[in-house]
Amino acid sequence: MERKDIKQLCDESVEENLEHLSNIASYLYMNPEIAFQEHKACKVLCRELREQGFTVQEKAGGLDTAFHAVYKKGEGLRIGVIAEYDALADIGHACGHQLIATSAMGAALAVKKVLDESDLCGSIEVFGTPAEEEGGGKIIMLDNHVFDGVDVLYFMHPTSAITRIGGECASFTDFIIEYHGKSAHAESHPENGINALDAAVLFYQGIGLLRQQLKDDIHICCILPKTNQDIGRISDYTKVEVEISTMQVADIAKTREKIYQMAEGMAMATGCKVHYKEIPGYLGRTPNAILGDLLKAELTYLKEPLMEGMPADKGGEDLGNVSRVIPACNLFMTLLPERKISGHTEEFRELANGEAGRRCLKISAIAMARAIVEILLEPSIAAKAKAELQQRIADEVAYA
Repeated sequence: MERKDIKQLCDESVEENLEHLSNIASYLYMNPEIAFQEHKACKVLCRELREQGFTVQEKAGGLDTAFHAVYKKGEGLRIGVIAEYDALADIGHACGHQLIATSAMGAALAVKKVLDESDLCGSIEVFGTPAEEEGGGKIIMLDNHVFDGVDVLYFMHPTSAITRIGGECASFTDFIIEYHGKSAHAESHPENGINALDAAVLFYQGIGLLRQQLKDDIHICCILPKTNQDIGRISDYTKVEVEISTMQVADIAKTREKIYQMAEGMAMATGCKVHYKEIPGYLGRTPNAILGDLLKAELTYLKEPLMEGMPADKGGEDLGNVSRVIPACNLFMTLLPERKISGHTEEFRELANGEAGRRCLKISAIAMARAIVEILLEPSIAAKAKAELQQRIADEVAYA
């Protein structure tokens, strides 16, 4: 069978399954579930993949709403597609994750058809990943070895304006700073108190001054979510939450040290004790031009207009952590080519549920499937993608 005929099987599969995939997307849309509570979504996706002949492991990585589905023929590369299906608490599927799940399924079914009807060997794997919006399901799955041994990953996220291949994105990490002082009556015996709120206020002001000495792409947000509420009492406890975002992972460590020094300095200035801890967040995406160019070629074949290069963005996603270990490509497939609208809005939600969402599902599923088949046809592509990842990580270490 010629290469073009093999790839044509991908187009045929997605067309054959499009109505059913769209119905699944509609079901997910009508039944939005937030992070780690995606039981209906997980159940229907696992059932559908089993019925199509995939071996499905539920509760992958110890998460109740995660899964890992595999269809394997012979020996060969292991190539994965990422499914997301969590919604937002107040606005449902306003980020279009129902399309992420069904485009992944559509691509996987298309590659399965190719394996069934050609001489190609390998495995196509669907990773059902909960809690992207909050909770970092992929990070937990990565830490629990769910992705071990996978050669390449593809992932689609709906967007607006021109379709693009995702470049770098921001890294995020959080810190909790807790000041402990000594309570005293603010009127009669203030001299007996040690004011934890004062320490926190000084720290907050210090963050504002620190911003002047940081690079432009390092951002710090800071809130004081908890302190004593009695206005007549010296505060003996105040909690500060800090978030750093940066386009360079190495800058997190440099900024962390400054924050810790400031936390200790304000404790010393006020006589408080301080405790602080880091809550690791989403690391920035490591783009892969080998995989991106491959997908661009298939999108061009499908006559999809594309942005040049791999544009960076200031958002964050838990795929970033995975992309630092496994070569990964993030397709941002448009719902609305002519203008940009924000995700997490009612307008985006309704757009993703309409005809634009159906087209997004179709084109992205076909393009990802065709790119995956190309890798199965030319396994050296996976090796080149891995080499690129290793070089990018090495360059990052050199920058640090």
